Amino acid sequence: MKDYKEFTIGWLIFVFVVPIQLLLTYLYLNNMGDRPMDINSYTIITLILVLVCLLFFGLTTTITSDLIVVSFGIGLIKKKIKLKRIMAVDIVQSPWYYGWGIRLIPNGTLYNMSGTDGVELKFNDSDQIIRIGTRNPLLLKNEIEKRML
Repeated sequence: MKDYKEFTIGWLIFVFVVPIQLLLTYLYLNNMGDRPMDINSYTIITLILVLVCLLFFGLTTTITSDLIVVSFGIGLIKKKIKLKRIMAVDIVQSPWYYGWGIRLIPNGTLYNMSGTDGVELKFNDSDQIIRIGTRNPLLLKNEIEKRML
């Protein structure tokens, strides 16, 4: 069976980080303020913002024959879930206040990049749940269930 892969871009990270970086660059180049920013401060802040973008620019959900892998950005932050542990898969809609990113939610963890739609995984060896945000929850649910058989 062919692997399933879905990518969701984290556009909100760019909406915040790019203007902040442009403002910092403007302030640095024009020596604004009573104490202008030095090259070391500018470099450190720029590297932090680049690192944040690399770590969280998107969410990739991959389903293989025996694993679900949910990874953020370049893949340093990821969660691997064995399909044989999954007892049930449900389509859910998370409340808006659950937010985006990696979130602790009641009884589990949410991995989400945008929107409120997702699938909820229940396990046969734990009371904890995992929610995975997706643009197409029905397709993701079907892909997981196909591999659970």
